[in-house]
Amino acid sequence: MARLIHVIEMVAGVFLVLIALLTVTEAGLRYALGMRIPDAYVGATALQGIAIAWGIACTTWSRRHITVDAIFELMPQRAQRWINVFASVVTFVAMLTLMVMLWRKTMGSLDSGELSNDLLLPLWPVVAATAAGISAAALLGLARLGRDLLQLRTR
Repeated sequence: MARLIHVIEMVAGVFLVLIALLTVTEAGLRYALGMRIPDAYVGATALQGIAIAWGIACTTWSRRHITVDAIFELMPQRAQRWINVFASVVTFVAMLTLMVMLWRKTMGSLDSGELSNDLLLPLWPVVAATAAGISAAALLGLARLGRDLLQLRTR
């Protein structure tokens, strides 16, 4: 599982680097030479969506997302485990719903032939990459739920 999470983190990180490179290059060209990169805004937006989706996958497994633990810390350990199970169920259902909707959007984008503004590139691969990241989040959410249920039963 550690290797899988490492790969997912690398995917998210690569897309963040690509966003930074595209943004800096676009701004430099625009201000220094009065030129622009075609579809730079669309590309940066697409890359950002993909990076966020894959980042969500990482945080779903490792629970590194923002939490408020004030009440959680005051609870007995058994109640904490039940809270973890509830949180895992909510996360899994949310990611599963988002996954289904993103794959439907991917199919809609493919069927409609949506294209970028300048280069007329198809947009469905971008939506599919985002959907794949959320699919990873849903699968990791299911694995997290299974792990939480096992911890509930074993202790």
